[in-house]
Amino acid sequence: MSNSYRSKKVASLLKEIISEIILYELKDPIFKNFISLTEVTIGSDLKKATIYFRAYGKENEEIEKALNKAKGYIKKLLGQKITLKFIPDIEFKIDLREEKEKELEELLAKISKS
Repeated sequence: MSNSYRSKKVASLLKEIISEIILYELKDPIFKNFISLTEVTIGSDLKKATIYFRAYGKENEEIEKALNKAKGYIKKLLGQKITLKFIPDIEFKIDLREEKEKELEELLAKISKS
């Protein structure tokens, strides 16, 4: 099995399980907002994963801080739910692609009007 195939499979599994953990197992009321995991990237060595998310109804920065504060507990739950040689270190980041795409579209529109 190639490393990139394995990385994609592990990233997909992490996305699914972490989504369930956020939805059903984290007790902090901040997680009761609609939080969508948009992408999981994982290094080829499977030791570090970055989880990108969008949240609706609350400030993304607050949720990012809360998720990163809870990442030790999330990692512990991951270890109970999946069987991997080691559970990767995880980091949560706000997915800013949508905003960047809008900015780029606005910039291109300004340029085309000129």
